[in-house]
Amino acid sequence: MRLLLSLAAIVAMTASADAGHCRHRVSRCCSAPCASSCSPCGASTCSASSCGGSSCDGGCNASGCNSGACGASSACGTWETVSRTIMVPQTVTETRTVTVNVPVQEQRQGTRTVCKTVCEPQEQSYTVMVPSQEQREGTRTVCKIVTEAHEQSYTVSVPYTEERQGTRTVCKTVQVPQEQSYTVMVPHTEERQGTRTVCKTVTEAHEQSYTVMVPYTEERQGTRTVCKNVTEAHEQSYTVMVPSTEQRTGTRTVCHSVPVTKTRTVCEDQGHWEEVAVESGSNAGGSNCGGCNNCGSSCGSCGSCGQASSCCGAVASSCGGCGVASACGAVASSCAPQTRKVWVANQVQRVVEYTAYEQQQSQEQYTYNVTVCKPEARTRTINVCKQVSEQVPYTYTVQLCKPEARTRTINVCKQVSEQVPYTCTVTLCKPETRTRTVNVCQQVQEQVPYTCTVTLCKPETRTRTVNVCKQVSEQVACTYTVTVCKPETRTRTIQVARQVQEQVPYTYTVCVNKPETREVQVPVCKMVEQVVTSQVYHAAAPACQAAPACSCN
Repeated sequence: MRLLLSLAAIVAMTASADAGHCRHRVSRCCSAPCASSCSPCGASTCSASSCGGSSCDGGCNASGCNSGACGASSACGTWETVSRTIMVPQTVTETRTVTVNVPVQEQRQGTRTVCKTVCEPQEQSYTVMVPSQEQREGTRTVCKIVTEAHEQSYTVSVPYTEERQGTRTVCKTVQVPQEQSYTVMVPHTEERQGTRTVCKTVTEAHEQSYTVMVPYTEERQGTRTVCKNVTEAHEQSYTVMVPSTEQRTGTRTVCHSVPVTKTRTVCEDQGHWEEVAVESGSNAGGSNCGGCNNCGSSCGSCGSCGQASSCCGAVASSCGGCGVASACGAVASSCAPQTRKVWVANQVQRVVEYTAYEQQQSQEQYTYNVTVCKPEARTRTINVCKQVSEQVPYTYTVQLCKPEARTRTINVCKQVSEQVPYTCTVTLCKPETRTRTVNVCQQVQEQVPYTCTVTLCKPETRTRTVNVCKQVSEQVACTYTVTVCKPETRTRTIQVARQVQEQVPYTYTVCVNKPETREVQVPVCKMVEQVVTSQVYHAAAPACQAAPACSCN
């Protein structure tokens, strides 16, 4: 629309410009015949003002001018309105027919193969081991314990003490000074000059183009299959093992203890006590107690001289002969002979009766309870869940990304090598020999005498009577029950499952694009014819051709 108005304004301005140009030229054309000898009317009749503009025809065609030399009324030319046709652009809305693809959901039918489990009854033979009990006769070996008296010889080690002299080698540590040479590294420092390569990091700005994925969200429609649980009641048969108690009778072996009278030989000591005189100057403590005859007996029944010396030896220096009553106990003031009691052994063997218990076995009947389970068929109702599919529409959001090119300025680091002088201090070592005196330890052997007390044992043979038990085997008849399993062939019907394929029809939804014709309004720019009028100037008559500017062409 703006383009159309602009074209109309341009055409109008062009027409007005042409009209004004002609009027300007007409005014110059009319002034010449009116002011010169071309018009006898003179300036009073055809003035410049009367010839200008659209009144030029009236001024030049006046009665005064028509009687002059111009003669005809067309001395100054004429204006004519001319119509012409131009093409003007115009926006027009047109209705056009277009074909678009419209998505349409379409229900279609199809078949698919479904495997079903079919159970078929099948007869099967199987073998069962049936237990049965049998009574059998047999013998078994029974071990009896028999005790016998045996005389046994044995050796006893009797300990006694001895003092022995000996020498032993002892190692002593002796320190000997010794001169030793050793080498040490003496450090000293030196300064050295050198150059090293140093890498500097220089940062440069670079422009980099990169692509980013700009996320946006889009909502879409779809359908999904939802499985619902449907509960159905089914009757089921099952077998229950019902326990029951049965009373059974069996035979078992019982052991009894029976008293039996037996004899055995027993050794008894039928000895007696006797009083024995202790003589003066004997080994009962006289040498250790300064001649005291009864030191051993007064020290708490010292049985030998060794014991008496250990008891009275601590007071031997203070005994003073026989006067040791304060140190050794109640000792007589006189040194008269004393007596002591001695046990005289008398081993006598005699036969003694005793009661022993022997084990005897016997068979007896007994009753016991056995729990037996019997199968019982029962029925029950159970709920079976089944999945049912259902199509449910839903709206979901999809996160999509569209690529977008961007630019950025990044700093790129690069390494620049540079030689840099430096001074370093180096520590060096030079060897130097030195001497020192060290103490060296040496082992020196030395023989040292010593006295030790040794406890020795001398063997002594003795005899004793011991009871020896031995096992005697005896065969005893017995009856026992044996459980024997016999094979028995039986038949049963079992359900054998197999897979059967079946074609099942189903309906599915397909999205199909169908072409559809639609009418749309489209703006179209067209060139339209338009009639425009304009003023056209025609040239004056030949009498006025003397004026050089009389042409409007």
